[in-house]
Amino acid sequence: MNAFPISDADRQQLIDAFVAETDDVLDEIEQLLLRLEQNPEEDHLLHEIFRGVHTLKGNAACLQFDELTRFAHVMEELLDGMREGRLDATTAHVSQLLDAADALRDIAVRSVNGDGTLSDRQEALLAQVTAWQASGGKTSSSLAGGAAAQEPARAARPSRSLRVGIDKLDRMLNLAGEIATIRGTVRQLVEQSGNDEKTLDAVRELDRLSFDLQESIMNVRLVPVGPSLRHFHRVVRDLASSQEKRVMLVLEGEDVEVDTTVIEQLKDPITHMIRNAVDHGIELPNVRAGKGKNPVGTIRIAAAHDSGGIIVRFSDDGAGLNDAAIAERARGLGLDPERMSRQDLWDLTLRPGFSTATQITDLSGRGVGMDVVRRNVDSMRGTLSVHSEPGSGTTVEIRLPLTVAVIEGFAVGVADETYVIPIDNVIECTEMPVGGNEATGVIDLRGEPLPFLRIQRVFGLDASPHARENVVVVEHKGGRGRAGIVVDALFGSSQVVMKPMGRFLRQVDGVAGSSILGNGRVALILDVQQIINRAADAAAIQARSYA
Repeated sequence: MNAFPISDADRQQLIDAFVAETDDVLDEIEQLLLRLEQNPEEDHLLHEIFRGVHTLKGNAACLQFDELTRFAHVMEELLDGMREGRLDATTAHVSQLLDAADALRDIAVRSVNGDGTLSDRQEALLAQVTAWQASGGKTSSSLAGGAAAQEPARAARPSRSLRVGIDKLDRMLNLAGEIATIRGTVRQLVEQSGNDEKTLDAVRELDRLSFDLQESIMNVRLVPVGPSLRHFHRVVRDLASSQEKRVMLVLEGEDVEVDTTVIEQLKDPITHMIRNAVDHGIELPNVRAGKGKNPVGTIRIAAAHDSGGIIVRFSDDGAGLNDAAIAERARGLGLDPERMSRQDLWDLTLRPGFSTATQITDLSGRGVGMDVVRRNVDSMRGTLSVHSEPGSGTTVEIRLPLTVAVIEGFAVGVADETYVIPIDNVIECTEMPVGGNEATGVIDLRGEPLPFLRIQRVFGLDASPHARENVVVVEHKGGRGRAGIVVDALFGSSQVVMKPMGRFLRQVDGVAGSSILGNGRVALILDVQQIINRAADAAAIQARSYA
């Protein structure tokens, strides 16, 4: 019975804090164990791991999570024996400690949910850890407690950070967007009502503060990519071990910041690329040694800012893509590889169901890996390209906007509607040659053919053709080149808050999202890649019909 009983609300706050701290502690323990495996002579790593487990045990004891406390205590004694030199930090021992860390995470989750009882597997693991510790020299619980007591206390510092749910940040961003909408309306009303300079000055100050608020919220959403990428060290290690391969992961650009939603959507593509690299790309140690390579393969993930966006390069130093196998698979799909460039062959690996594996394994062979990567990248308005060198490895380059919530857009008018084109895709604007009202076609742009698409006809807008039309020339990096979007008017660029389409409108071709304009109306944001594909396909059909 507690001497000082606490209310249910207070206990829930303690549990929420416990969950947040436990996630951080176990993530850090996992990374430290992986470093310890590579550098077993660095004793300070053992001390840091011990402190993490000791902290977790103390927190669990305060909340009376008895089974979690018991498991953490046994792991703590084991680590204490390693710190004193009675047990070695071998690869097998680190593997067992990683399994124990996984068990701690599972027991912690179930303890919070009301049932922290150890499973049979966890009891067996606990017995193994206990036997291992005992075989290296018996350590009494009093000795473990004494060693823990000798750990230097870390100075308590006031917290300068606060965990905020992404839903709350999304709501704040939506509110900032709505404020920007009303702000535009107010400015228009003031400008139309007269020349009161004081009122105009107040509106301009409101504009500045509103923009600063929106920018501040966006900065809160920006997080470094490093913490989210570090857990892939464990993924690479475990997958390589299952394939009897040796692979290390190298991270570059860990301090590059990107919108938190982008980070979440990157995790699945990176996991699939790691699986492909380990299973198909990286060779077995003896094969690599025979080729004069380091027996330990390397997977490298590098992040960098570029032109208002982020580039994530995923590369391995394995065998590279097998052009012959890809070509053979292409023939099986009714394609002629002889008429395809190497880049076209590599791009085939991004198609749904495409796989060159001769058998299905636990890691790959079903043809869903790179297709998942492509679909995830497309959903973030990004581009993806593949490059490979036989015997040297494969590189996959992903280009993404820094945020999927706010974009720089170029507004255009078509009939009585306004559309927004992401400004990163806009190359130039020019006047549409007079004549014709086709939905699609090809025009001559300084001696080069440019397929075009009339938004008015494609979206079925009911309006008479304008006497003068404009062409917005757009390009999608990594896509199918350029295309022209024919519109009635050009309104200029501005920052817009991008909102996703409703469930029933997500599959509308050529539309990536929506935004609210200053006048309160909704503007659709165009999906440039789909529009380019549509224009190019129509131009190709037209060319074949003339031939």
